Amino acid sequence: MCGRASLTASPEELEEAFGLSEPPAVSPRYNIAPSEPMLVVRAAEPGAREAALVRWGLVRPGSKDAKAPINLPIEHAARGSLRRSLRERRCIIPLTGFYEWKRAGKARQPYNVRRKDGTVFGVAGLWDRLESEGGKVIESCLVLTTAANGVVPPIHDRMPVILDPASYARWLVPAGQPGPDLMASFQQLSEDLFESYPVSPLVNRAGVEDPRCLEAVRSATLW
Repeated sequence: MCGRASLTASPEELEEAFGLSEPPAVSPRYNIAPSEPMLVVRAAEPGAREAALVRWGLVRPGSKDAKAPINLPIEHAARGSLRRSLRERRCIIPLTGFYEWKRAGKARQPYNVRRKDGTVFGVAGLWDRLESEGGKVIESCLVLTTAANGVVPPIHDRMPVILDPASYARWLVPAGQPGPDLMASFQQLSEDLFESYPVSPLVNRAGVEDPRCLEAVRSATLW
């Protein structure tokens, strides 16, 4: 799930929403696909946050790009090889929308899920840094997911973990070892703030960066 996303907020909006020291150097993105640059917000110096563009798809030692996971169920994050990332390298991924596909027979209709007011929101993620033998540094990330709620279940049974801004600071700077019921201690943004609607199949094609990816398809029923 969540195989494409969008981020159309201005640098100034991002600076204010995520408590950054300066506006990030970003342009509107209408169709962010796996392996492409994705903006993350992470802890920097004590009490500070920084924005960085990293690869979407977490690259781990010995892994191949084709197998770099873009999503991970949050209930699985506290165990296995990513426990250290969960403890030390959490991030917030700013988005203004994410795409999901609803199956109808053999057809798959893409939907955009966004805030009703169109503003940016923060998704829980993990990031990592890998240095190759040749000295090349790759920074990458993945999106943490949870059971779908609100407008998403008719489309898909999973969705990103959407953090309430009140939880941003505690998510970025965790205290102690995370337990198995990680999300019980974090407030998610209210499902009532979101809407979904069908969009053009343009979004199916990675590399298509076009505002038309976000336009509603009139021939389908809006939710």
